Amino acid sequence: MSQSSAFITFKRNKTSSNQLRQFTITVDNKAVGTIKAGQSKQFQLPPGKHAVGVKLDFYKSEPLQLTLNPNDDISIECGDRSPETIKEIFTLKGFEKSINSIVKPSQYLYVKFIGKQTQLSEQTSYKPAPVKAKPKGSIFISYRRDDSREITGRICDRLNNEFGKATIFRDVDSIPAGVDYRDHISKSIEGCSVFLVVIGPEWLEAQNSAGQRRLERDNDPVKVEIETALKQQIPIIPVLVKNATNPDEAQLPNSIKLLAFRNAIPIPAEPYFHNGVDRLIEELKQTLSPNPVKPDQQSSKYCIYCGGDIIQGNKFCIQCGKPV
Repeated sequence: MSQSSAFITFKRNKTSSNQLRQFTITVDNKAVGTIKAGQSKQFQLPPGKHAVGVKLDFYKSEPLQLTLNPNDDISIECGDRSPETIKEIFTLKGFEKSINSIVKPSQYLYVKFIGKQTQLSEQTSYKPAPVKAKPKGSIFISYRRDDSREITGRICDRLNNEFGKATIFRDVDSIPAGVDYRDHISKSIEGCSVFLVVIGPEWLEAQNSAGQRRLERDNDPVKVEIETALKQQIPIIPVLVKNATNPDEAQLPNSIKLLAFRNAIPIPAEPYFHNGVDRLIEELKQTLSPNPVKPDQQSSKYCIYCGGDIIQGNKFCIQCGKPV
């Protein structure tokens, strides 16, 4: 095995469609092989910068940019965003995926990074790896179930596809059975890189069974989550759904008043829901990137309120008049 080479292993997911069809694997815009559903294939490449992707008919994934070092062993997941099971085809989520394959063909196929390990040379003596702190890079999502359960689920589906399910923490499907909720939440927030708080129209004034405002209770999970994120100085992004607005400082308890000063991202209703999530994903990529792009290097492409095109340099949408 050459010490000057790097290796990439492609793993293709199974979905309800394209089971019998092979994807074409591309490296630097050149076809290097094919891959079937559920199959894994490894390729040996020289160190340096490479763009990898997959193709099927006129569908082509967005290229994944990689910088490979000698002896790197990279794992890549690829697949399509069609319904995962036959049962899902007949659900609203499955119908939405099927429609998106037509209206957003550039997002139908995907490739994403899922792991990396450096191989040890035969001449290198083994040294135990030092114990490391919990890795950064995960995204914690805080929300009230009665306020935004369904739309939070839709947002999570998009984030799972973009960043990988293992990086997304949401209480409804992330807490193991039998563990202390408070301890698990605290540890999860301490290890995350971004904290999203989904705010709907009932988030601020939600009450418990005794008629008390939940945010005024010390044991309110949402309040505890935000307090922990503020103490850990984790970047917080309020995500506004169902036409909600970011709470004012005077409306919040003292321990979480700083939430009022965080720049929020609104997610509009259909037909512009995915436009709003696209903007959220762009912001998350900037926050998670080790070399974030400066704001003046970014450009908005659409208005998240009306869906109209944004002219570069404009501070307001010329169609609806709202700020960019």
